[in-house]
Amino acid sequence: MRLLLFLIPLILVSCGASESNKPGYRVKWMKYRATSEKETKIQISLWDQKAWLLNGRGAAVLETDVATGVPGKETPQGIFEVLERIESKRSNRYGKYVNEATGKVVVEKSWEHSGEVPEGCVYEGIAMPYWMRLTWDGVGMHVGKFKKRTRSSFGCIRAYQKAQPLIYRKTRIGTPVEIVPQSLQEQLGL
Repeated sequence: MRLLLFLIPLILVSCGASESNKPGYRVKWMKYRATSEKETKIQISLWDQKAWLLNGRGAAVLETDVATGVPGKETPQGIFEVLERIESKRSNRYGKYVNEATGKVVVEKSWEHSGEVPEGCVYEGIAMPYWMRLTWDGVGMHVGKFKKRTRSSFGCIRAYQKAQPLIYRKTRIGTPVEIVPQSLQEQLGL
């Protein structure tokens, strides 16, 4: 009886812990492998904070959590095309100033720093792996850190680190990307 009383709270806690703040993704591997980069499309729901890679028939082959823009720096809505793809991009807008000799961070958030570059420092942009540019004024989709269902970017779409390389491999310049405000899960049958 004591063992049962001990185990019940553990079971209840573990059931509640399955819904985590950590982002994730799902892939339908057979459909993913059969999908050509010439036919794919990406759909992003601002409501769901999710993105789907769709094959030529409109079926989701990959679903991932994403983080979009915070209030005041919202992710634009509409239909876009991938304009540029860079596997190892660094931001030219958001970064830090690092002492060139020691590597020590002098200014953590360069975009909040007003004034000249601190003496002896160099700019180091934030890494944005598997970058796919959607607008010429700096909005794109790339790997980025975030908590699940939390808007945290300055307009970009931050994708889960394990999912974005898979999305990147199945896209090309011109791949359509649709960003909508409403939920897409029912529309896609997920």
